[in-house]
Amino acid sequence: MPAQLKHSFPCLALAFAALMLLLAAAGCGAAADEAGDFLGSVQGGQDSGSAPSVQAAPTPTLIPAPTAAMTQESGEDGSGQGTTGLFQQAPLTDEVLRSIVTQNRVIVRTVDMGIIVADVPRSKEDISLLAENFGGWEVSSQRSQRHEAGISVRVPAELLTDFLVRLKNMAVTVEYENSTSQDVTADFVDNEARLRVLRSTEARLLEFHSRAVNVEETVNLEAELSRVQLEIEEIQGRQRFFAETSAYSLVNVALTSDPGAMAVYAGPDATFRAGRRLGFRATFRPPADLDEFKFVWDFGDGSQVVEGSRTAPTANQGERVTATVSHTYDNVQESPYIVRVNIRGIGDSGLFLGSDTLIATVTLIPSIEVFAGEDRAVDEGNETDYIGSFTRPESLWDFRYRWDFGDGSATIFQVPEEGETKAVAKHTYPNHRPQPYPATLTVIAQSEAGEIRGSSSFNVRVNSVEGFIVAGWDIGSTFKSAVRALSVVVQALLTILIWVGIFSPVWLAVILVPFILPRLIRRFGWRLPRLWADPSIPVMAAPSPSPEFPAAPEPGPPAEEEEWPTLLCHNCGATFPARSADGRPAGFCPTCGAEAPSPENNEDRPPNP
Repeated sequence: MPAQLKHSFPCLALAFAALMLLLAAAGCGAAADEAGDFLGSVQGGQDSGSAPSVQAAPTPTLIPAPTAAMTQESGEDGSGQGTTGLFQQAPLTDEVLRSIVTQNRVIVRTVDMGIIVADVPRSKEDISLLAENFGGWEVSSQRSQRHEAGISVRVPAELLTDFLVRLKNMAVTVEYENSTSQDVTADFVDNEARLRVLRSTEARLLEFHSRAVNVEETVNLEAELSRVQLEIEEIQGRQRFFAETSAYSLVNVALTSDPGAMAVYAGPDATFRAGRRLGFRATFRPPADLDEFKFVWDFGDGSQVVEGSRTAPTANQGERVTATVSHTYDNVQESPYIVRVNIRGIGDSGLFLGSDTLIATVTLIPSIEVFAGEDRAVDEGNETDYIGSFTRPESLWDFRYRWDFGDGSATIFQVPEEGETKAVAKHTYPNHRPQPYPATLTVIAQSEAGEIRGSSSFNVRVNSVEGFIVAGWDIGSTFKSAVRALSVVVQALLTILIWVGIFSPVWLAVILVPFILPRLIRRFGWRLPRLWADPSIPVMAAPSPSPEFPAAPEPGPPAEEEEWPTLLCHNCGATFPARSADGRPAGFCPTCGAEAPSPENNEDRPPNP
């Protein structure tokens, strides 16, 4: 690179910065002048005059439909560079500005409407076709259930009123209609002024880029050019949005199916006692193809409504009943109350609604005070009288009472005489038990609010009666004790037998082994090792026969016993062997105890007389 170009680059940079400042000042003045001219034309109803002398960049116009805008490309800008947009574009000429001014303001309108129709799917299609006939199009649509859907369309702003009239004619009922308008005139004019300045800056940057003499200058100019072009594209996008939304208004329509009628019965009018917990449920007859229900109870006293969805079929064909909900009325002064139930059913047939009311009258009704008696003890098998008492308020009638003695016997029902305040009954407890029996007296009467009850209870302990006694000896008690003892013994014997049976293999082994093992040893000549031998001495196995250790000879037949000579006792004349069984010489006569003669002189000496 030549040296003179390197020295000239700082000068070019300073010149470029000064040019940018001058263009920015000129752009701000042009924007201010244009805004003043535009507002003056709006107030006076006159045109804004001639267009600025700077050649305009491609700018969106208010076009009748977006079809061509999606496919057509714009022309060239003042710099000779082509640009492409998503919508139809044209230069901002005097005619374009004049058309914008004649509209006075750039207004974006949005309409939200909710309508009830006979057929939701068909009505959604009709709205889409209606928008196309007016030169608009469908933006989006959704349908979550058969009886609900939504659709959004855009129609030309100048035809919005006629479109809304046609839309209302399609509805059975218009539930709501909300229209909003947004004035974007100031933003639109300001964006136009900024776009002219940026286009001029872009042209100058392109000129500098064509004159760049080194890589560094080229890179810096391209970076600045990219930033300016990006800002131009952003402003163009906002201008397209303003042009489209002001030329075509957005209409959001919520569709709901026209509900059918459903018969609902909340129940008859009734009178209730204040402070009493009440139950409410309704019956209804829905179409056969409904499978989802929701009911809401409003009790008319300012309390929170109760909602539910559980229902069940009844014994009547085609009838269903809601789950029971409870409520308590405490304020008598505001009685009567209007109770309302609303039921909604959804299914393949669409939406069905039904409601019904009943009158709830709340009164202060006196209670019945009941006294059944104190806790007591009775003997088993003895009939006992039970007497209770109760109050009879004048506003109550048709009194009756019942006794329940808690032992499983039949309940005793009685109707007292007019003015009677006692409840009398007889009962026998046949069996004794350690725990007491609960006896309950319940008094029932009728009132304007229905049946009124009062009750009282006490405990009855049943004692065991002693049997036949002789001289202080209770035969029955003794017999029972003997039976209990016998049952304990039998139980113990059965337990022992069970254990013996379970461990019978062990007992048999313990008993039979001492008898069988010795016999087996004697029969087969088995020899058992000495269990008491010293464990430290190793047991040596017998060596196998070899020439060095020959095998022991087989035992021969037993030798005949040696016969000893017979000695004659010289004292008593008795004879006896000269040796004993163990081989020792006989020393004395076994008969008389005299000294035995020697074998040498055994026969020489006669016995003593």
